[in-house]
Amino acid sequence: MILKAVKELPLSGLSRELVLLGLAWVVDQVGTEVSNEDFALALENAMETLSNRAIVNSSKMGRNDRASYEKVLRVWFGRSAPNTYTELFGMIVEETVKLIKAGKLDVEKALTFFSVDKKGINLGVPFNGTYAIMPAVVKQPEFYEFQTEFLKPTAGTKAMVNLDPVWLSLIAVGFLTAFAGYIGGRYYLMTKPGMEILFPDVGNVLDGVLLLTDANMKSGARIDSEELYELRLTMKLAEEGKSVSEETYPLTLHLISLEGNVYTELKTVQLDLRELQGYLSEYVKKVENLSIRGINIMVETNDGSFYPLWVLVDIAETELRKGVSGDNQMLAYIFVKDLYRAINFGNRELLQDSIFRLFRQGRALIEGSAKASGLLVKTLRAFMSEAHMEALL
Repeated sequence: MILKAVKELPLSGLSRELVLLGLAWVVDQVGTEVSNEDFALALENAMETLSNRAIVNSSKMGRNDRASYEKVLRVWFGRSAPNTYTELFGMIVEETVKLIKAGKLDVEKALTFFSVDKKGINLGVPFNGTYAIMPAVVKQPEFYEFQTEFLKPTAGTKAMVNLDPVWLSLIAVGFLTAFAGYIGGRYYLMTKPGMEILFPDVGNVLDGVLLLTDANMKSGARIDSEELYELRLTMKLAEEGKSVSEETYPLTLHLISLEGNVYTELKTVQLDLRELQGYLSEYVKKVENLSIRGINIMVETNDGSFYPLWVLVDIAETELRKGVSGDNQMLAYIFVKDLYRAINFGNRELLQDSIFRLFRQGRALIEGSAKASGLLVKTLRAFMSEAHMEALL
């Protein structure tokens, strides 16, 4: 049933990827042929994991969405529209499960019914005579990209998409799964393009997406620089001793922002952190082993004690956002970019060259008359220690 539905699904882009993430919870738990009870159970189990994401900070629903959902939610569930999109998605899943358990929805019929008419694409069967529209935070980024002069559709005209409770609940579960934070007024969403190819063996990929999105929220990583963003994300995994399965990659990161009155896809980035994950996990283990041997190379900051490489990434982010102070000429940022490149190439010689170049420049900065921040000098001293060299190489 589900494989047939996926094959015929008339969606593309972000909305399709979110539906597939939602369906992944179902096929992972109960397979590709599901009953009403199976489907409800899978959604309930998903929300046990995702419920906290439905109450975190996110943007308020737009005026049009709020007006539309105010009507739909009253017809479907007898409830008012919440304030934010994450709250909306949590409510949709919760109430849809109740309808299924009460025998008011036929999941098989919903999943296998598609139609196209002058009003657009219809997924599922209208409940109480009513469909919901695709939420703007999902629909608009599919055909709006950031324009420096003007916001206009860049992917052609898109049909209106109307959804019944079953399909909207899949979008909701998919969105909450992909949700990696609402940071600096921007949504970070992670999806797995072509995920249907893996059905029904999607458990490892789901776990991987959850680990990465959790790491993004915990670290507050921002994509001011792709290199620093990927390092920050992988550092969080490494310090918590967590590993993402290889089949999880590549993922697509969607950076979405409200520009004017339109949710716009600011950037999409393909994420493949396998090389970084391997290197940084080993780095953490080596530094911890040094500590066991009584060799402490951690750097003390106002916020606590951290691995030298972690602090250098912090300094690089500060250099990028605020500019440099003194004469260090973005030393940390340039080194971190070089290190990132060397790790991803898997080239030990290139890695050594990057590290030795930092050592030369760092020593010149420390021993010369140039001015640099006290934290940078402290970090460079720890970085250039013989013990730390063991961890880096």
